[in-house]
Amino acid sequence: MPRYFLTKLSVEGFRGINNEGNPLVLSFKPDAVNSVFAANGSGKSSLFEALQFAFRGSIARLSEMQAAENSDSYIANLFHTARESTIEMTLTPDGGEADVVIVVRRTSSGTRVVTSPTGNPAPEKLLEELSQEFALLDYGKFAKFIADTALDRGRSFSSLLGLSDYADFRRALKSTEQAQTFKSDFDVLVLEAKRTQTEITLDTASRQFSDRYKEVMGKDFVDFSLIEESTEELLASLSDIPLLRELLVGVTFEEIDFKVLNAAIVGAENSEDRVRLVRLVSEKQVWAVRPADRQRLEENVTTAKQRLGELDESLVGTAGSSVHALLEAAETFFESEPEWNVAECPLCDSTLTGPLDIHVSKALESFAITTGLRANLHTEITRGALYLRLIELENLPSILEAGEVRHAPMLLARVQDGTASVDHIDAALVFLRNLEERVAKKLGEIASQIEQIEKDLPPSLVGLTAQVANVSAARDQLRSRNRANADVVIVAAQLAVIARWKGFIAAANSTFADAEARLSQATLEALKVDYQTMFRGIMSVGDVVPALGRSATGEQMTVELADFHGHHDVSARALLSESYRNALAISVFLSAAVRHGKAPRFVVLDDVTSSFDSGHQFRLMEQVRTQLQYPTNPDGLQFIMLSHDVALEKYFDRLGDEPGWHHQKLQGWPPHTPVSAHGQNPDRLRADAERFLRAGQIDQGASLIRQYLEFVLLQVIRKVQIPVPIDVAMNDHSKMVGTCLEAVVSAVLLNQRAGTVSLEAQQILDLTGRHGPSIVANWISHYGTAGSASFSPPSLIGVLNDIDALRRCFQYDVSGSGDWRFYKSLTRRS
Repeated sequence: MPRYFLTKLSVEGFRGINNEGNPLVLSFKPDAVNSVFAANGSGKSSLFEALQFAFRGSIARLSEMQAAENSDSYIANLFHTARESTIEMTLTPDGGEADVVIVVRRTSSGTRVVTSPTGNPAPEKLLEELSQEFALLDYGKFAKFIADTALDRGRSFSSLLGLSDYADFRRALKSTEQAQTFKSDFDVLVLEAKRTQTEITLDTASRQFSDRYKEVMGKDFVDFSLIEESTEELLASLSDIPLLRELLVGVTFEEIDFKVLNAAIVGAENSEDRVRLVRLVSEKQVWAVRPADRQRLEENVTTAKQRLGELDESLVGTAGSSVHALLEAAETFFESEPEWNVAECPLCDSTLTGPLDIHVSKALESFAITTGLRANLHTEITRGALYLRLIELENLPSILEAGEVRHAPMLLARVQDGTASVDHIDAALVFLRNLEERVAKKLGEIASQIEQIEKDLPPSLVGLTAQVANVSAARDQLRSRNRANADVVIVAAQLAVIARWKGFIAAANSTFADAEARLSQATLEALKVDYQTMFRGIMSVGDVVPALGRSATGEQMTVELADFHGHHDVSARALLSESYRNALAISVFLSAAVRHGKAPRFVVLDDVTSSFDSGHQFRLMEQVRTQLQYPTNPDGLQFIMLSHDVALEKYFDRLGDEPGWHHQKLQGWPPHTPVSAHGQNPDRLRADAERFLRAGQIDQGASLIRQYLEFVLLQVIRKVQIPVPIDVAMNDHSKMVGTCLEAVVSAVLLNQRAGTVSLEAQQILDLTGRHGPSIVANWISHYGTAGSASFSPPSLIGVLNDIDALRRCFQYDVSGSGDWRFYKSLTRRS
């Protein structure tokens, strides 16, 4: 896959850059450090944000605003007539292929449109590939890296190294492995409830078959492994009755037609009492449930209340079940909406201090104990005597009165949704006792009616009726048992599949997490020498040695100092000053960026040296220029530096004409004037200044005169080796100019008095008596008091001429034909 340099950027109508009809265009060289200087308010931040919007579809600073502030309305420049933003990028592949041009346009309606005039088939996808953590870096990114929690820092580092896909997959596996996720995704609670129900049915049918068998055969039932022999015995007990023998010839147990048998018995007696007896015996068998185990019931109720109390106590420390449910819903939302801006709340659109998905994940981890207690309560209820007895009795025909609801499913539902309470358990217990009384009353009524009928029927027919009814009930219970047994097998198989899947996910999570951690640790170890060397180069210290550590089991990353002036393994966050912390973060980020290997082969740095003094700024720039920039480093990157720092600007100026450096400056004062970019060539600045002045654009021309004067003075200082440091600048630009001019004149006069000056007498006279005083009188003193606007264009052009003449005071004509060259120094001609 090719990697891309950023070789051109054009912006119109975006944020602070209006430039309607005349886009701001900057060109960047792939094989040089590219620096862009701009005074505050000149559009530098808008350039950085334009790239953010192009690559990521959002602007970090605006995303932090409250929803009520309507941040989207500030993307387009407020003064652009069409309220449209256009960002055009030229990307140059590092493999020699043709350039790719991508245009990102935000229409007046707020729609983001991405196109490629060069015919790239998937420009949006390419932008996504370019949206890497290291491609756009600002001061806040570095400051946050050290101040972050160990977990957030580790995740940021994974993203920086291009390992975020692995980290995201690891978190997905962990989330999938969680018990609650499995239970919700695979309806485990429903399956477990179904298994409980079928097991109850199976147990009830088994017990009632055993009871019917004993009543018919007069002996205990052995076990269901001998069911064929047992059913043959039941069939034989009926075949031995003369009245029924012929009806059962050649009939199997399953084929018995009990309607025919009962008809034969009724025909022999021809009595309505006989029909009633058959019905009552059958009804008695349905209602003849075994007595409840009261001790087990009491123990179950007591334990369930204890489990409920433990759960309630746990919920107090975790903000309650409602918050838990909200967090789980939020986690599901983020899994289903991966493109959502996780720094924004989906409920109120407010901006958050950190990613919401990470906060949700951490909060859910605190519910782990609560989740376990909820599972314990669920088991205690669904497997307990109270719930099982409720199901058994509530399934009896017509036991519920009009308007009554079943308490078993209601109790289960409350346990599952987290709303169960002690009152619900007590209510279920009271209802169960009520049902027990109804069962006893019903069986008493049936027994009384049977007893009355048996008085009027021959004992033989009464016994025969009971025997046929018991065999019929035994077969019904056996069929019910077989169906329940089949259902248990099916549900058990489904749960087993889920359990195997959960086991697989758990093993995969463990394996992948271990591999991801080892990969991050190995990558971090490979970077150690790079970031330690760069840190030492920036800060010029040898006894402060940083060391990053990655957790072997999690994503946490620590930032420590392996050596701090003789102390070992101490906290970097606690001990390092702001500049040291930022230097460490910059060293880590840039070292990682060079090793990244993803689509962007460029890094855009926006005011990353804000906390540095001049010396550290220059050392960082030297690290970039000599160690990281392509092609000095064959594996290096293209660097684009954005800055408003005046001291750093002078460093940019000094290197601007060298082959490995490309420097530009933004001019203009939005919203009053367009923003334009100028290469730092003094002659070009002079030409632009004169062009503005001749067009009557005094403000634009005046600002360029100041820059032109600064360049000329610094050029003179460098060329003739006047001993003035680069960072003589004071806070005010005019003082910088005045200080430099004063230093130049003083150095010339000092060498003149010593008799060592190489300048001609007329040049010294012109410098000290004509051009220098003219520039001071006509420009520096007025500029310092904001009086430049009162100048006319001709007078300002005169200032330009004085600046040219001042430079000529330090040059000589080699051949007399206009080949002007600077003196070697103030004391040497060549």
